[in-house]
Amino acid sequence: MTRSSVILTTLVIASLLAHPFAAARRPTRLPQEVIVKLKRPLGADELALLAHNLDADRLDQIADSLHRVHSRSLDVLALLELLRFHDAVDYVEPNYRVTAAVTPSDPSFANLWGMPAVHAPAAWDSVSGSRANVVGIVDTGIDYTHPDLKANVWSAPTAFSVTVGGATIRCAAGTHGFNAIARTCDPADDAGHGTHVAGTIGAVGNNAAGIAGVNWSASVMALKALDATGTGSVADAITAIEFAIQAKRAFASTAAANVRVLSNSWTGGGFSQALLDEINRAASSDMLFVAAAGNDGTNNDSAPTYPATYRAPNVISVAASDRTDHLAAFSNYGSSVDLAAPGVGIYSTEPGGTYGYMSGTSMATPHVSGAAALVLSKCAVSTTKLRSEILSHVDVLGSLTNDVQTNGRLNVYAAVHACNAVPPAPAILHASIGSGAGQIALTWSAVAGATTYKLKRSMRSTGPFSTIERLSGKTSFTNASLTSGKTYYYLVTATNGSGESAASNVASAAAR
Repeated sequence: MTRSSVILTTLVIASLLAHPFAAARRPTRLPQEVIVKLKRPLGADELALLAHNLDADRLDQIADSLHRVHSRSLDVLALLELLRFHDAVDYVEPNYRVTAAVTPSDPSFANLWGMPAVHAPAAWDSVSGSRANVVGIVDTGIDYTHPDLKANVWSAPTAFSVTVGGATIRCAAGTHGFNAIARTCDPADDAGHGTHVAGTIGAVGNNAAGIAGVNWSASVMALKALDATGTGSVADAITAIEFAIQAKRAFASTAAANVRVLSNSWTGGGFSQALLDEINRAASSDMLFVAAAGNDGTNNDSAPTYPATYRAPNVISVAASDRTDHLAAFSNYGSSVDLAAPGVGIYSTEPGGTYGYMSGTSMATPHVSGAAALVLSKCAVSTTKLRSEILSHVDVLGSLTNDVQTNGRLNVYAAVHACNAVPPAPAILHASIGSGAGQIALTWSAVAGATTYKLKRSMRSTGPFSTIERLSGKTSFTNASLTSGKTYYYLVTATNGSGESAASNVASAAAR
């Protein structure tokens, strides 16, 4: 059977089953509703006049400078036209509907095949997770009372306040996240999708019950942006992400809400500058943004699926693979999709203390989100480094060639092992006469995996060498206050959390 016929058959079956979480085939605009980015804050009188002119029954602030506008009588096109030329408006765009990216499950899969496929058990020999780094799950919420999840659900250690959408929201101690739809601190799952995602990321392991997530020990924060039918809007997603940013800031002094990963098993809508801006805000808060590639069986290069196709430095786009390491027939693909992960017949937690199977890029995404959290439990790395470790250490497979950018499937063990490796030695160190009196200029090659460099000096070529500087992120240094005409000898090493590399070559120069 050809690839196109497999995709067509899958889509026909999906449409016949009419699964409530089936991904939208084309962007759906919420009627009579837009998102507006303001250039400047508007006073109460200006906002009232704007609401009157738009016949708005809803004008809510959803994030910094962003407002959600709903009109009683004007359609989306009319709102776009009226607001586009307003002197206080930076941009205006439709508010799109988004949906959970899951397809009907296959109940014939009777085991947790995805974990060995991504080599998670091998990684567990050295690390099994940590509660120090939080994974925010933007979804339908989480059943935070589930016996296999409750120990790994984030809980606020104290009461705290956030300012989301211009409103101050106070969350009590012991709450577990945010409901962006109701604007409350109770993100209970009324659909099941988010609970299933949470189990793959962080179901409690080694407890003689249920299943084990990629992380046996974890901290998952529920960010409810999808309702009981598995649908929501771009505006709700922005508000959920904003809560994670604000909560992290509220507990900055203790790192009690150190959100480092956002897991996004949902798709839908056209390009949204507002959502892209919020994803970039998350990047500035050191958060990785893992997103489902979509379930249309189409090429995201020619028909972009958002948020997975946004060009932001913190985004990882995830396709779904099956038990034979081929791309799932329903999965989107393309060079804009980064890697694949297991997404067919995935067994995980469901509300009410139960378990069940689901399939979709929704199920592939938490494998990668969980892998990111597991890497962070081993190595304190930046979001840029975290993304690189995951994408640089996939299992490259012929069966995925040209389906995803890396040509590979997630390898949890390789990513964890790589981040734990001592960096190699800097290959080239140069020393030359400096530009000022008593100076020597030094440069060396950058090293992958290095967090700092130790520059060492001696008066003899054979040493001993003593450390004179520790430099973070720099590959050059001017050694000053030296004796003019005297020759000095240098070498440099690279370091990270796992240790120090071997030494570079010895380089020498005479001070000016």
